[in-house]
Amino acid sequence: MHHDTPPTFLSQPIAGTETDDPASTLPPVHRASTIFLPTLARLKSADWRNRSQPPYGRDGSRAACELETRLAHIEGARQALVVSSGLAAYALICMALLSPGDVVAMPTNGYGTAQQMLRNVFHRFGIGIVLYDPMAPETWAGAVPPSTRLLCVEAPGSVTMEVPDLRRLAGFAEEQGCIAAIDNTYSAGFHLRVFELGFHVSIQALTKLQSGGADLVMGSVGSVREDISLSLGETRHFLGMHVSPDDIYLVLRGLPTLSLRYAANTEASLRLAQWFSEKKEIVAVMHPAFRGSQGHDHWKRYFTGATSLFSIAFDASVETEKIEAFLEALTLFHFGFSWGGPTSLVMFYGKENASTRHLKRSHPGAGCIARFWLGLEDGGDLAADVSNAWSSAFDA
Repeated sequence: MHHDTPPTFLSQPIAGTETDDPASTLPPVHRASTIFLPTLARLKSADWRNRSQPPYGRDGSRAACELETRLAHIEGARQALVVSSGLAAYALICMALLSPGDVVAMPTNGYGTAQQMLRNVFHRFGIGIVLYDPMAPETWAGAVPPSTRLLCVEAPGSVTMEVPDLRRLAGFAEEQGCIAAIDNTYSAGFHLRVFELGFHVSIQALTKLQSGGADLVMGSVGSVREDISLSLGETRHFLGMHVSPDDIYLVLRGLPTLSLRYAANTEASLRLAQWFSEKKEIVAVMHPAFRGSQGHDHWKRYFTGATSLFSIAFDASVETEKIEAFLEALTLFHFGFSWGGPTSLVMFYGKENASTRHLKRSHPGAGCIARFWLGLEDGGDLAADVSNAWSSAFDA
């Protein structure tokens, strides 16, 4: 069927593109190293830059190109590139866009492993790192030196879940002559139009929401600028970055249900956030959509949705043993890294963790932090599990 009006970015993951195989819902899995080229002329003209007809398996397949096309359309990017993980996405932008002597400005509430990567690996190549507080605009000019080439933002913050003034941050980067990159994993590209706010690059960990199954690791990088897109593509090619065709298929399969899964337990998470806020042991509830959470007004201004990820901070006077007893008593929440899958998770951050130290700037009385991801279990069952575990640890 032919349609004169193209689907919106909300329907694109389901509708696909005109490059799809018309006989199937999704492009088939295509495993190949050698790709047969039909003619000598085609062989002579082979070019890895031709994303519609990759000449070699390392450069992807039709399915990989289809996934990248859908991701770019969802987010409004000129081009999206898939890589092996969200961390690899950070590495790609650093390798593609930085030179010796350049500095990366990282947010104090951002992805800790990316900061560690810069300190442990990229410093060997003459790349510096500085930290800035995205929630304190009055400190930006003093924290970000003139040699800064790349300014990174994460919204909400990785653990403490603040939402900064994103348009103001993008404008600051422009004034400083920096490339502005944002980790847009939380919105899945649907609920935050980062390029309309002035950001040049978007990073996502497709591991989480797009895959939906907690059974693969993948990342993506998107940009609206042609020069940046060309540099990212060239760097990925010459570093031999490749993503498994089976994983490509799994993410393509997850995209059509993304908008449904995204909000499946948002209301349940807000009810739990309210429940925790009434406990004397809790000094902060960190959920972008929860009134009173730091940056809530910015979330309302810039985002169009929220998912079921949130954190709580215990008063520093609460014994760590009691907190651990509460978490150990949970039966439907599993201990584990990441989020976004079908199973509910909980993470624990002790009093000396970097995220906890960051939170103390706005909440001096904060101690340990617990971060909850509500999966696809029944919201009422999850609430009952939390209530029972709390009673066993704090009301006994």
